[in-house]
Amino acid sequence: MTIPVLVRAEFARLTASRIGIAALVALMTVPLVYGGLYLWGNQDPYSNLDKVPAALVVQDTGTTVDGTPTNYGRKAAESLLDGKKFGWVEVSSAQAATGVKNGRYDFGLTFPADFSTRLASASGDEPVSAALKLTTDDTNSYLSTTIAKQAAEAVRVEIAKQVGSAASITLLNAVGSIRDGLVKADDGAVSLASGAASAAAGAASLASGSATLSSGATRLSTGLHQLDAKTAALPSSAAQLSAGASSLAGKLSTASSTAGTLASNTSAAQTAYAKLVADAQVPGAVLDPQVLADIQALGTPVGTANAYAGGLAAPTGLPAAAAGAAQVAAGASALSASAPALASAVHSAAGGASSLAGGAATASTGASDLSTGVAQLAAGSKTLSDSLTDAVGKIPQTTAAERAATSNLIANPVQVNQDAITQAKNYGAGLAPFFLSLASWIGIYALFLLVRPLSRRALTAVRRPIRTTLAGWLTPALLGVVQMVALFALVTLALHLPVANPVGMVAFMAFVAMTFAAIVLALNVLLGSVGQFLALVFMVVQLVTAGGTFPWQTLPAPLAALHQALPMSHAVDGIRQLMYGGTGGDLWSAFLPLAAWFVGSLALSVLGARKQGRFRTLRQLRPSPIGA
Repeated sequence: MTIPVLVRAEFARLTASRIGIAALVALMTVPLVYGGLYLWGNQDPYSNLDKVPAALVVQDTGTTVDGTPTNYGRKAAESLLDGKKFGWVEVSSAQAATGVKNGRYDFGLTFPADFSTRLASASGDEPVSAALKLTTDDTNSYLSTTIAKQAAEAVRVEIAKQVGSAASITLLNAVGSIRDGLVKADDGAVSLASGAASAAAGAASLASGSATLSSGATRLSTGLHQLDAKTAALPSSAAQLSAGASSLAGKLSTASSTAGTLASNTSAAQTAYAKLVADAQVPGAVLDPQVLADIQALGTPVGTANAYAGGLAAPTGLPAAAAGAAQVAAGASALSASAPALASAVHSAAGGASSLAGGAATASTGASDLSTGVAQLAAGSKTLSDSLTDAVGKIPQTTAAERAATSNLIANPVQVNQDAITQAKNYGAGLAPFFLSLASWIGIYALFLLVRPLSRRALTAVRRPIRTTLAGWLTPALLGVVQMVALFALVTLALHLPVANPVGMVAFMAFVAMTFAAIVLALNVLLGSVGQFLALVFMVVQLVTAGGTFPWQTLPAPLAALHQALPMSHAVDGIRQLMYGGTGGDLWSAFLPLAAWFVGSLALSVLGARKQGRFRTLRQLRPSPIGA
């Protein structure tokens, strides 16, 4: 018996009665119903989120920002209501809580009374974060809760963007003001540096002058101390001088009186001498010549004495000397009276000079320190000026428009520009590879409820295990291919899911159906009805490990290892590549593991058929409770 004969015989058996035809048609539609209905129901749920009822509560009382009344909560609520991404209904807090609890609303979002106040605090001295209240109840829908969290996060991000923009523009304006202040400070620092340099030069001159003053004050102090030592005896000396001058004045006064008498006497003597001479020369007088000579000789000394006495008695003589001596005595008396005060003043001056010398030394030291300090000030002010110039250069000079643009960038620094190498049209298209693969397995599994894995008659009579195995595989494989073609038509024509490579996808889905048919055949051949049950268990394990919904990397380690080994995972990957437009290399990485499963399963089926052709038991001849 040839393979076509065996296949025709099996089809004839399946369609021998109306019930058989109805059963076959019903089982053939299983993958269509499963895959088609599921993908239809989940084709694009995100576009219908506006039908999800959600409560919106606005308790925000608002606040004032820079003198302008602001209500962030009300603005955000109006944006949500206008966006219509959910079926928002603005209600009271009590209505929201009751509505979420009894299922009227899937979730509720509340803007509390202090929402705006807390947001505005970001620009104050004590910033506090604002909070949105999200009310959920997983008894309504777990996915609704997940979507609600995403919605609340989107609101949070949008409000954070607005607040960040406002806070950053305030900061940038402050930086602009700081820059203006730094420019003024820089100008002042330049002036300060210039003035400090001049002050440093003056301080250096002051230090030099102070040093000279200190030296002169020291010499003055030394001289005054020497003078003080010498003027210590001045009062007693002045007293002695006064006494001597008074005595001299008295004696000169007496001498002046005596000089007058003397002058009078010498004048009388000169008169008498003149008379004597005249008498001696009277004619007829007889004098001794010697006497006459002696008388004549007296004329010179008498004249001289008379002239000297006259000079002493003259006003410019002893009377003037007496008057001068009187004045000297008066001056000496005054000096004697003033000498103690003078000595005391000199002594005080000597002490003051010592203090002056000490102060001058201190002033010199201070002037030197001042000169050093002012020099440091000049250097520091120059450094300050340079630093301020650098600081001004590092702070960009911006206009109000540029600051506004920068604040928007700070509030929203990153935009995600998706570069989609391949892209599913919608949520349904994203799930399609998984459910198409699962529908293929379910379809093959259902067919083996009617199709006989092997023709026992052929095994017994012909004893051609390879031919019999291929015929047993070809019947469900052909039916599976028909299922996949019908399912592909349903997905593309009825659900309008786009396919990048339709021909390749139909061929790959047909190959997947043939591979699954070989696997289920092997289980049935090797284990009989137990193998049919294990095919169901095998489907469940693959449903978990195929990575059709969440990435397979999120699976526990043992299940992640099974993902790489089981065939449905590679079926899902291959359909994704062909449906979304992947690369040929990725397709081969999905095709080769399936080919290995295909060949391995057929080989095991041949071995099982060969064993059954040689050794048959009474149990194997009995009808199977699952299939004919």
